[in-house]
Amino acid sequence: MITDFLHNCGDVEKGFVGNSEWWIVSGSVKVQIFLTNLEENAELVVAANLFQYPVQKAEINEYVLKLNGTLKLKGVSFGIRNQHLILSYIRPVQELDPEELEWIIASIAVIADEYDDFLIEKFNL
Repeated sequence: MITDFLHNCGDVEKGFVGNSEWWIVSGSVKVQIFLTNLEENAELVVAANLFQYPVQKAEINEYVLKLNGTLKLKGVSFGIRNQHLILSYIRPVQELDPEELEWIIASIAVIADEYDDFLIEKFNL
């Protein structure tokens, strides 16, 4: 399903890392798509790096943690991975349909693009 989705994206920058990891560039955001495994209990992880974040700041952490779980983020959550502030969405693969997959990837791309610029400006990064 993920490969089909990427084939239908047209002429955008995209690729795959293996049989359980893909990526697509949307605007200024690189969205990464992973499957935790290839079994029936697999989970879909869709994530995007916002900006490098090697030295954490309490005010930024508090701000983004308060946003997690709000309707503004539509189920997407902030986190930290490999010294980057990230946005991610995790969902079991069971009963996932192509429309929901497209919605998840688009949500991550739009929200990451919006908050990347916003947070850099708000916190003078």
